[in-house]
Amino acid sequence: MGKLRKQTADAVGGETRHDVFNGKVLDLAQELLSEGRVEEGMRELMAALWAEKLKGSQAEWKGVVQQCLQHPLRDLLHEDPFTRRAYRKPRGYPGDAVLLDYIYGREERWSIPEGTSELGHKIFEYTTRTTACEGVRARRGYIADLLDELAQKVNRPHVLAIAAGHLREAILCAAVKRRRLGRYVALDADRESMAEIERCYGAFGVETVHASIRDVITHKRDLGRFHLIYSTGLYDYLQQTSGQRLTATLFEMLAGGGRLLVANFLPGIPGVGYMESYMDWKLVYRTRREILDLAAEIPQAQLHEVKIFAEENRNIIFLELMKG
Repeated sequence: MGKLRKQTADAVGGETRHDVFNGKVLDLAQELLSEGRVEEGMRELMAALWAEKLKGSQAEWKGVVQQCLQHPLRDLLHEDPFTRRAYRKPRGYPGDAVLLDYIYGREERWSIPEGTSELGHKIFEYTTRTTACEGVRARRGYIADLLDELAQKVNRPHVLAIAAGHLREAILCAAVKRRRLGRYVALDADRESMAEIERCYGAFGVETVHASIRDVITHKRDLGRFHLIYSTGLYDYLQQTSGQRLTATLFEMLAGGGRLLVANFLPGIPGVGYMESYMDWKLVYRTRREILDLAAEIPQAQLHEVKIFAEENRNIIFLELMKG
């Protein structure tokens, strides 16, 4: 057991749980990072924050977050461009498409932002290989495989990506590069993301639609009918009522036999404490029962098939609905 984890365990066994974050835990993490022992420091810090998040009340957790952000350790951690971008939210929200590119970049061998310090680089290497990030990469791979399979079964199928971001699944998809899809529509409320999609994939026939989720729910835009509609990251930010309304709306937009696929993080992911403190990145987590409840407003007679399954890391769950 590492020094930081032992300190945490000793403190939890004391009279008050607040002893865990009396400064010693953060001091130790700062010491380890300053000495270049990034792997050990980050592993132990994340474990301590995760335990605190799971055990404490909301009020207690809020106090822990305040302590974290007031401690000098924050400056070291924010040398990591991944942590820093989520916290600063240059596009107004934490999980923007550029941030997701940092996650995908490990597979694509993209370089990290210029000007990143040596310490920031090491922290970046750690934070972007957590199990949550592995889940995001697995999610992208699953969508790419699904598109290729669909193109083999259906002649030039129509596909709609909701909250598409930079549509990086297209990089992995042979059906996109070989123009085997009919319409491939990418919808997002972020104009910068739409511009990146046009730059990268416009030559492959990908259409972009700049619209909000409210525009979709209120039928402001008639986008047509699709064989597949999917949303990979949006539902992590939607409350249940909004999620149900959107799910019903998207299901209406399916052609007969079409499929709707939505993804959501499961509760209790190991990095949640670090995400909510140093990244100020809060998600709406859903259990299997809660993600199934997203289909509550769809008439049962129209549902031909319902599937629930998790990606290989068991951090992200999928709901797949097939229209009769």
